[in-house]
Amino acid sequence: MKPFILFLTLFFLPCAVIAQQDSIDIFITNQMKQQGIVGLSIGIIKNGTVIKAKGYGQANIEWNAAASEKTVYKIGSVSKQFIAAGIMKLVQDGKLKLSDPVTKFIKGAPAKWKAITIRHLLNHTSGLSVDPPGFDGMKDQPDSVYIKAAFTDSLAFPTGSKFEYSNFGYFILADIIRITTHLSFPDYMKKYVFDECGLSNTRTTSLEAIIPDRAAGYIKKTNDSIINAPNYVALRPSGAFLSNINDLLKWEMDMQHNKLLTQKNWDQMWGDTIKTPLKMDDEAIYYGYGWMTNKVSGKQFVHHAGSLPGFKSVYFRYIEDKTAIIILTNAENADTYGIAFGVSDLLKAADEQNENGSRQK
Repeated sequence: MKPFILFLTLFFLPCAVIAQQDSIDIFITNQMKQQGIVGLSIGIIKNGTVIKAKGYGQANIEWNAAASEKTVYKIGSVSKQFIAAGIMKLVQDGKLKLSDPVTKFIKGAPAKWKAITIRHLLNHTSGLSVDPPGFDGMKDQPDSVYIKAAFTDSLAFPTGSKFEYSNFGYFILADIIRITTHLSFPDYMKKYVFDECGLSNTRTTSLEAIIPDRAAGYIKKTNDSIINAPNYVALRPSGAFLSNINDLLKWEMDMQHNKLLTQKNWDQMWGDTIKTPLKMDDEAIYYGYGWMTNKVSGKQFVHHAGSLPGFKSVYFRYIEDKTAIIILTNAENADTYGIAFGVSDLLKAADEQNENGSRQK
């Protein structure tokens, strides 16, 4: 952006928005200092408009590289919504049904898996284990190897009887994508999800690929020293993706404007839910397709966190207000939910201040 245009843009921003951004900067800087967070990037959409995309701290300590809205982080289980959207696109295109049993796709699957459908995998009600049996993050193996290894295991509970979080279910969803499309899981996601939505910096995790602006991951030890986090060699579909704030802001706007999927199919992802034993402020939390949802101040709140060695992330969506808060960090000790709720409170306080000011005029 040219300096003169940038000056005009900032000049015409409402004063409340500028003050609001200042208070958010102060809050995040203080939280990072208190929690020992190395780097953090945040994106905020309010009432359907991007109001903030910014980084704080360092993306890489050794290179003294600053974090920004371009910094690429491992997003952990925030990845699940992308896999769910990839599945819903295949449903929308008539290539899958949510009621399809897993045994339709997985050859040799045991009889006890016959009741497991794609929907059960999406909402964690399959009865499968939390993680694939024998999973080794330092070994690169196809998803099919882990899937076959689970054939002899018992289900933890009868399929569909309750919610129990299962990363393994998303390994199977990734393999169903491969089997259905005859493309590798990474290739399908790139061509039919990321490229279609203009997400040029979102991709499956790779240690070999040259990825501009990639953040290093860090662990804070008990003596407050910082060390490099280990890097999984394995590609875990349940937490598969790298992304940055710029891409996730585009993604949010795509959801708000029904790009990639129809509004009905988007809404189904956080509308077709199963009750979980989790609660937030005494409100039950439900799980849809890669999203958690509950009520906050009487309104629907959709959210999900992500965690991998050296990284923490969170994605908040206030559906009715067309507002989203997205936080990515390269510090696994970060309380991303706490920071996101703090930012949410600042946004609400600014709205209340504006309303009070309007009444007094």
